Amino acid sequence: MIKLRKARISESDEILNFYRNIISSIKDSEFRPKWNDRYPDLEFIRNSILKEELFVYSNDGIEASVVINSEQIEEYGNVKWHVDAGPDEIIMIHTFAVRSAGKGIGKGIFDYIVKKAIENNRKSIRLDVIDGNVGAQKVFEKLGFEYVGSVETFHEAVGLETFHLYENVLEKNK
Repeated sequence: MIKLRKARISESDEILNFYRNIISSIKDSEFRPKWNDRYPDLEFIRNSILKEELFVYSNDGIEASVVINSEQIEEYGNVKWHVDAGPDEIIMIHTFAVRSAGKGIGKGIFDYIVKKAIENNRKSIRLDVIDGNVGAQKVFEKLGFEYVGSVETFHEAVGLETFHLYENVLEKNK
């Protein structure tokens, strides 16, 4: 099983370069998170590390990065989630990226996140996918996430945008 570890502040620049390389490599693919030089940026990365929310998988350099917390924006409260749960009962996934698709790294990371979520008595794992990122929607659905609704909200890096919300109800709560 792939094991994530908390990112270190000394890795901030390497993680930023990892995201910049991802942005460059997927610009002509079905993966369109609409990330840019304003998001994720060095400040976001450092703040996420200091809050102990940024995790990486590293083999020969950073292979994957993800922010894991329980933060949802207010508009997400307008959606009927599959599980009624407070912030301390869910996990939110943000800014998830994998360097090499098709190697099982993404699935391994989600298996690890699910295992840890169950160990910590969480009811579900939630995430959002920006409109147009069809590749991510397909991947998350394949990993067991179900679409629950969409919200339109402002994000400082992309402006007013539609976000599609997904939830993976953990086995013991089905």
